[in-house]
Amino acid sequence: MSDIGASNTGIVMPMFPLGSVLLPDGVLPLHIFEPRFQQLLNHALEADRRFGVVLITRGSEVGGGETRADIGTVATIDDYQRFDDGRAAVVSHGASRFRVIEWLEDDPYPRALIQELDPEPEGRNDHDLLRTARESFDALIELGQKLGRLESAPNADWESDLEAATWQLAARSPCTPLDQYSVLSAPTRADRLMLIDQLLRDVYGDLELMGGLDSSP
Repeated sequence: MSDIGASNTGIVMPMFPLGSVLLPDGVLPLHIFEPRFQQLLNHALEADRRFGVVLITRGSEVGGGETRADIGTVATIDDYQRFDDGRAAVVSHGASRFRVIEWLEDDPYPRALIQELDPEPEGRNDHDLLRTARESFDALIELGQKLGRLESAPNADWESDLEAATWQLAARSPCTPLDQYSVLSAPTRADRLMLIDQLLRDVYGDLELMGGLDSSP
């Protein structure tokens, strides 16, 4: 019987702490070799093929005992392959965000009581903020090509849906895991888009400075 189930205040879900951030609509390839996560995979496949992904903010992915973030993304298993020695290769995609209400015992694998977060309604300025952030992204790509640090631009096709386009822009932006977590945990879409825009502008400034240093006599 699966560990995934409803409770009075949330859902008990198996959790996969990682040193990277899974964003909604993002793709997550995993190489599963630890016995505890092999069990997690078995239980997820027996249930609804879902598990939670959270960023490790301090510590290691191996062995447990790490510090974990409170906001994460539900991953849905799309495909998997098992090997004779028990290892598995899994490909999942990010679905909804969630908030951890309470961490439970890591037995037989990490688990938490979570609350899934509903998609936000469209804000009055969200489309304008998305347009501004995309302009910052385009400017960064142009500068990268001009300085010879970027050979080709990413696929220029953008999602038409506001929510999907926001996560797509976040995934394409050059951010550290902590930056991506800040985007993931932003309280509103407007906050998220303004943060992405600022991150892009910061990278632009750093790249511009590096370009100036490279061209100095």
